[in-house]
Amino acid sequence: MEDSTREKVVRIYARVVAAGVFLLLIAGAAVTSTESGLAVPDWPLSYGRLMPPMVGGIFYEHGHRIVAAAVSTLVGIQVAVLLLFEKRKGVKLLGLIAFGAILAQAVLGGMTVIFLLPPAVSSAHAGLAEVVFALTAAIALLTSRWYQSLSGKESGLGGAGVLRIRRLLVIATAAVYVQILVGAVMRHTGAGLAIPDFPLSFGRLLPLAEAFRTRGVPIHFAHRFGALAVAVLILMAARALFSLRRVDRRFAFLASLWTALLVAQVALGGLSVWTKKAPTITVAHLAVGALCWVAGVLAVVSVSRLTHHETSAPSPSSPNLVPRVATA
Repeated sequence: MEDSTREKVVRIYARVVAAGVFLLLIAGAAVTSTESGLAVPDWPLSYGRLMPPMVGGIFYEHGHRIVAAAVSTLVGIQVAVLLLFEKRKGVKLLGLIAFGAILAQAVLGGMTVIFLLPPAVSSAHAGLAEVVFALTAAIALLTSRWYQSLSGKESGLGGAGVLRIRRLLVIATAAVYVQILVGAVMRHTGAGLAIPDFPLSFGRLLPLAEAFRTRGVPIHFAHRFGALAVAVLILMAARALFSLRRVDRRFAFLASLWTALLVAQVALGGLSVWTKKAPTITVAHLAVGALCWVAGVLAVVSVSRLTHHETSAPSPSSPNLVPRVATA
């Protein structure tokens, strides 16, 4: 098989896997949003069978298990594809890590059923799902033609300038992930409507002190306050990313997409309160949050490509660049 064909196989398959993991996230969100987490009380079988009647909450819970099995298989096959066709050891390692992570994800999923949805385990299950999505999306980016085309391109900002942009991207992306974890804890502790109005909190900008004594209010308010902080960081990071549009116009597209996802996510957060956590809205809220997280991850990885080039380039004072003076 020619190298170009191998690269195409790896590239297309990586995209399929990342899309599959995203669908798995949506399936998991549907389970939580419809309160179907214990619709099937046993694991790994469902009512002692491989295929129970797909009715009521069983449809969501067992459907999630079917999707999880299929996607886990895709991630496992990706390891073989990368080992056979990918030359870079780092990309192969990411594939192995992704496979290990999704297996751990399956174990955590089983524990949520066996131990009757303990919030800590359920939240860890949600957090690890986001890590798997980021890993598979990163593999898709690293195997893309666009990522390869960034080699040799200079930002015009110098190595220090690109490093500053990358640092801001890392901070914003890490903040998004923390916000997702806080949201997972809020969701799995039943605090999604602990504050019943939005954008105000009990009709005020800040709840009264006694309100924080009510179960669920502290974590719900932390999620709202975190959303404000994350929004500011994403806007700052997106603006910095947009400044790289002269290097490649797709940096501008990524910055615009990240901003649009932020706006959609804030709107969905409000709608989830106004609709009393309508399943369709809460599923969309989780899905867009995952895309916000992965958009940041992809931004960090792509800008790091520029960083590597510019910081590793020899400086003008390098001995290799000083012309030799001919001697008699």
